[in-house]
Amino acid sequence: MIPLQKRSALAHRSPLQAEGVSIVERPFEGKLILRGDISRIGSGAGHILGAGLPSKAHETASGSRASVQWLSPDEWLLVTAPGAQDMLGRELGQALANQHHQIADVTDYYTTIELSGAHARNMLMKIATVDFHPRAFKNGMGVSTNLGRATPFLRQTRDDATPDGPAFDIIVRISMADYLWCLLAEAGHEFGLPDQSPKGQVTLHLPHFDSQRRAQ
Repeated sequence: MIPLQKRSALAHRSPLQAEGVSIVERPFEGKLILRGDISRIGSGAGHILGAGLPSKAHETASGSRASVQWLSPDEWLLVTAPGAQDMLGRELGQALANQHHQIADVTDYYTTIELSGAHARNMLMKIATVDFHPRAFKNGMGVSTNLGRATPFLRQTRDDATPDGPAFDIIVRISMADYLWCLLAEAGHEFGLPDQSPKGQVTLHLPHFDSQRRAQ
């Protein structure tokens, strides 16, 4: 019998790098969605996570067990180390047993793409529907947004002032991961990233970029 092998959503892709920009997949990170009334579950959840639950839009927190991103007044995305989500989910369930709450393991729904470098923010501003200018979106902030046809969770994890430039974690559904990978590569073409041909059913059709290519 051939042993089963787990493959990430972007196992067929190699990391992309050019001067001032890098794109790499971080596969298999544990991901949980936690829901509940923060006034009732905040203390118990914070004790397990090592960080309080963010209470405002765009807020994130980094704890000893997981990073936490605000999604709505009663919903948070928890990201933990690969394989750690089962134990974290059980411990959260035990800590919140007397409170109305919901914990959903969404690890296998999503993968993480890390975009970093001095040009990373400019690439996002090409394809996003929110304002990624540094005066509006700063280190430690998170958002749910559209990047082309994909609708990922996104957060900034490294400050623009660092020598390597800012870094962003983009958590996207596996069905749209290849599309988003190619879209990011297209957005970074002017900075030296190579073309990437989509391998899924979602085609990469960007008239703005296509017209720029023809003009070059």
